[in-house]
Amino acid sequence: MVKFQTMCFMLLGIYAASPAQADCVTEACAKELIENLDLVYRQQSNFEYAHADSDVSVDIMLRTSLHRYNNALQKFDWQNFKDPILRRQFEVLLRDTKYPKVNDEFEKATTTLKTVAKKKFTCSRFSANECKKVSFIRDIKPFISNNGDPQDIKWYWREWRNHVPDDVKNAMKYYIQYYQNLATPTKTPSAVWYEAYDGSDILQDLESYMDSIGPLYRQMHGHLRQALREKLGNSSIPSSGLIPHHLMEQAFFQAWKKESVLVNPFPEKKLPNLQQELKGQWGAFDLVKTAGQFFESLGFEAFSQEFQSKNFKPFDNRNQPAGPDCKSRINYHGSIQMTYCPKVSYKKLLTTHGDIAQVEYALQKNNLTVGLSREACPGFSNALAEATILTVSTPRHLQQHLHLLKEYDYDGEMHLNFLYRMAVHALFSIPTYFVHEKLWVDIIDKKIKPEEYNCHYWNLMEKYMGVGPSDLTNPTAYDMPPKFYEGLLDDRRSTKKLFGEFLGYQIYSDLCLKTKQYQPGNSDKALFKCDLTGSKEAGDILKNMMAAGSTKTWRDIIKDLSPTQETSLDGASFVDYYRPLLQWIVKDNAAKNVEVGWASVEHCKDYFSF
Repeated sequence: MVKFQTMCFMLLGIYAASPAQADCVTEACAKELIENLDLVYRQQSNFEYAHADSDVSVDIMLRTSLHRYNNALQKFDWQNFKDPILRRQFEVLLRDTKYPKVNDEFEKATTTLKTVAKKKFTCSRFSANECKKVSFIRDIKPFISNNGDPQDIKWYWREWRNHVPDDVKNAMKYYIQYYQNLATPTKTPSAVWYEAYDGSDILQDLESYMDSIGPLYRQMHGHLRQALREKLGNSSIPSSGLIPHHLMEQAFFQAWKKESVLVNPFPEKKLPNLQQELKGQWGAFDLVKTAGQFFESLGFEAFSQEFQSKNFKPFDNRNQPAGPDCKSRINYHGSIQMTYCPKVSYKKLLTTHGDIAQVEYALQKNNLTVGLSREACPGFSNALAEATILTVSTPRHLQQHLHLLKEYDYDGEMHLNFLYRMAVHALFSIPTYFVHEKLWVDIIDKKIKPEEYNCHYWNLMEKYMGVGPSDLTNPTAYDMPPKFYEGLLDDRRSTKKLFGEFLGYQIYSDLCLKTKQYQPGNSDKALFKCDLTGSKEAGDILKNMMAAGSTKTWRDIIKDLSPTQETSLDGASFVDYYRPLLQWIVKDNAAKNVEVGWASVEHCKDYFSF
């Protein structure tokens, strides 16, 4: 690492060593500095990807690699540059100058938060005479997912939270202080947190989106609550109507599993088991090739054999264990590469298409120089991935283009079953991430005191999810799940997941409208049926969006997508996608006299209502 950093310093030393250049503040000198920075940035990116020995995100490590040149950037009167692209470039790069260098304490806190789900600090429920330690990700989550007994799940829910180590809480405190230290008299910690979104109203956008999907969520919540009562008895749900968290968590983990408490609208019409079709016929690289062919059908340049063999590699389990939640690693700068998961499943079929969407994004913007070659904002690449996943998950795409499910006739009832399962996954995850996001910004902005973190968390869970605590934990415990702690990290931020999910539906809807694959009011061309495969028009739009990098704000990039030139997050697309399901579930709940909604509980005053 030291040798590489020395090489970086030598490269930029050419700029720094010359007094004439060091004193030069012209636009031409600014461009020369950018060229040197870009060279270092690309080489450092390749190095970080090849030597991923830190839990700190690559973007933060790259930011640190340019840290010693902050003064060189700050000396320019960049607001008065004639070149608007150069002005934008300096605006983006100068945001990074406020952040301190990565130090040992930052790395330690990051590693602690990133690995909280992997750490073994809870005794197994089934240890007879000794405490056999188990982790959340490898032991507890699979137990919950595979239909563990509700009382055992409740026990794990309480015990995991009671035994979260102090070093995890201290790491969270470190991150809180980190962002609070970045605040200024005119900029709150949350404004720093959201700075890359080019506007102070991103949280308002997220709030509005939550309001839009609220009616469907409340109907699905009532539907789940009724199913739980039927399976576990009325005593499983408190009088407030709040669903205990461990039961909601299990419903989410089992979204696509046959063990799920939730029964499809038309259970006699079983959804096909794609795993059986994929097993034995598809390899992991087949998923990569298929995803590449999808983008080729949109008019993107085909991946050459040389590019594929050089730039796409499976995880080497000897040195890079894939793990139970195996996810691809992508180098977004310099030499665009991807290390992919060596597993084959329906989920991996979809997520690999999303991964290749992000590879295509990286390739399209790779001609731009440092700062501009970033995604438009954190989560924009996630949105492109989500839009891709929505189109390739359609039964039409699976049948006509991937030649799967050929024996199945997707009529209206089968389509409702499909939408139902998609909704369970989306509707039970989105509000969770939003609660985590809202809690975090309220914490760093000091809107709540440390002793109120837990009760404020439950107030948010009640308000947005109709979910309550499963059991009483220790007074010093925090009741947030592992995803909350992971969501504080740069590469796993809850903001990115929310933004990507929300904007993904929006991009998908707008592309489907433009290509006339979606016609509101026409059931034959409902949004959830839209398959963009082969649409060069959609491909051209995507390429233009991708090639923009961060030369424009994300709002400006999406502006021309919609007929109304929308520049904010709009929940209408999400609602339109699930409209047939909403119509069905409203009628079904009414027919079964299912109550919709829940009672409000002030947890900071009365921590438990049952």
